[in-house]
Amino acid sequence: MKRGKIVNLLMVVFFIGALSGCATPEHKPSTFLPDENAELVSFKPGLEPDGFAGIKWETEISTLPGMMYYRNDPSHGGITFYVREGEPFKLGKGKVRLIQYGFWKGKFYVGMVTTQGLSNWDALKAAVFDQYGKGAHPFINKEEYLWVGENSIGALRYDETSKAGTFYIRSESLKKKMESEK
Repeated sequence: MKRGKIVNLLMVVFFIGALSGCATPEHKPSTFLPDENAELVSFKPGLEPDGFAGIKWETEISTLPGMMYYRNDPSHGGITFYVREGEPFKLGKGKVRLIQYGFWKGKFYVGMVTTQGLSNWDALKAAVFDQYGKGAHPFINKEEYLWVGENSIGALRYDETSKAGTFYIRSESLKKKMESEK
């Protein structure tokens, strides 16, 4: 049973890497050592999100005022990211960061916040742990934490090389629809 949990956790980690595009030709992925004692962790009881920053999973982009195109990610047939003008994510005493909202086929799929630099990463990590609890820590030698809920998956990671931090929460039910359409 424990081995199955580790395999599931590592599959989630692999998906996270694919979503964030961590393996590019210019950046060879590092070798990470799995923590064999790691177990799946959910969000704090009663706090599994049903969306991100007030937008519920699968909400149609056309129903949301003030969304501005930000970027496109070609994974999964195309995830289009938007930002809302004047809606920053405040990292405690850290810098204000934009929230990126990802839509697949016009439906809300993922919310994401990124940081630059160790002090902003520390502020993001503290804010996320305070909100959702400490996630699973699947690797001994990597700052990465995961939350696996009934319909939401969350990830928080820091890249030592680029000094970039990323936090996101995505819809599991929409992910399953994406996979069924491959």
